[in-house]
Amino acid sequence: MTTTDASSAEPVSDPLALSGKPHDAYTFEQLADAYNFQTNTGWVGLSARLFRDECMRHDRPRKVLDIGCGKGIGLRPELTAGVRQGVDEFWGIEPDESITPAEGMFDHFQHALLEDADLPENYFDVSYSFLVVEHVVNPQAYMRAVARCLRPGGTHIFVTVNRAHYFAKIALLMKLVRMDEMVLRMVRGGDKVDEYHYPVQYKLNHSKSIDKVAFECGFEQPEHVFLEVEGPIGYFPGPLRPIYHLLNYKRKVMQNPRSLLTLVTRMRKAGG
Repeated sequence: MTTTDASSAEPVSDPLALSGKPHDAYTFEQLADAYNFQTNTGWVGLSARLFRDECMRHDRPRKVLDIGCGKGIGLRPELTAGVRQGVDEFWGIEPDESITPAEGMFDHFQHALLEDADLPENYFDVSYSFLVVEHVVNPQAYMRAVARCLRPGGTHIFVTVNRAHYFAKIALLMKLVRMDEMVLRMVRGGDKVDEYHYPVQYKLNHSKSIDKVAFECGFEQPEHVFLEVEGPIGYFPGPLRPIYHLLNYKRKVMQNPRSLLTLVTRMRKAGG
């Protein structure tokens, strides 16, 4: 998909446009009603597009907060720039002080955890995060901080690793027996782990735990989308690859959406 810049009359490509797979242009609602296994071109770009779609749902000046913004969605700053197309006032927070987004990406930026950030209350129309909540230590404190900065009726949408997926179950088991870092380095390589890795907690990445915390913190019933594009293929190198293909075959046959790897949740703050 392309758009035209009126000042130059030249086509401008949309960095969030996906094409080639049957569910690439699906809305959140359509994805929630579908079985999204290998039916999307890319889950990272799709996540950014869903974030922008949520921003565009608001017909007032759109005030949006990117939580854990890093250098861009999935280390791709062009996707954050694509989200910004649907935003009037863009805020970003990032706890890692060694990471700074591109200059001019946000109207307001600070290094902080969400729970400690200096943010206006009852202010934002939309807040979103990409691969953040699986690292949250205190789900109630985190979600109360989200609710505090959203206006009544504002929405929070986020993407995380679904704890009901076999990959997350194995990762949680490895964490409990304190073998997660060792196994991660074996299958992914030490350089990749050192470059971009934060310890997981897996306290806020299951639909049931999310529903419970949302109710406690002043949100309406959350909506969930489950999808999986290629799954955790990078964690099945060499001789482990046949196991990956066997598990994919099971997903094609069983078609249980709640077991897919990626979880996208949208919730609305009560009172709007």
